[in-house]
Amino acid sequence: MFKRVCILSILLFSINSMLAQSSTSDTIETTLNSIWKSDQEIRFELIKLQQEGKMKSDEFQLLVEKMKKQDSLNLIQVKSILDNGWPDNLNMQANQTIFLVIQHADLQTQKQYLPIIKNAVEENKTLPSNLALLKDRINLREGKEQIYGSQVFIDSQSGKKYVQPLQNPEKIDSLRAEVGLPPMQVYLKQSFQMDWSLETYYHDLPEIKKLIEEKSK
Repeated sequence: MFKRVCILSILLFSINSMLAQSSTSDTIETTLNSIWKSDQEIRFELIKLQQEGKMKSDEFQLLVEKMKKQDSLNLIQVKSILDNGWPDNLNMQANQTIFLVIQHADLQTQKQYLPIIKNAVEENKTLPSNLALLKDRINLREGKEQIYGSQVFIDSQSGKKYVQPLQNPEKIDSLRAEVGLPPMQVYLKQSFQMDWSLETYYHDLPEIKKLIEEKSK
């Protein structure tokens, strides 16, 4: 009888523990879903204005400031979530939200959470492509070349789009394939309505380097 009571107690404890974990995951997902909405809505508005050639408008600049404030608020919430490690059992959108908030943060924050995202990739909690995109952004902010070609520069004066400097342009598609990213031609066409060729990249490289240098002054 005692043995049965012990087994029943263990089972009840396990069930209660699972329910508590499920409840925690649901709460975190609800928070992250709200963050996703606030992160993406502003950026969709900016993309729309960009496509309309309004990057120098007051409306665009006000929206950029609004985005920066919202990013700061979102980062506070995501940091509090990551204080306990990358959560288990999150849906895809919730996982992507954590990554996006770190991707949109300042350089110091990106570098701080890079090992956590790397560990999450190793534990199959987030996508290898997320780690690749974060590495690209960190590299460029540190004055280095990007690895995976994820970052595009848009000249606010001319509206022309450039692939930012690459470490290994000749092998870019194979490097992207290793982390689950599509070929450059597919990515650029879908995301930026751009065509990709090594010839164009090398032709534009001096100009993009000049533009980046001018922007950093």
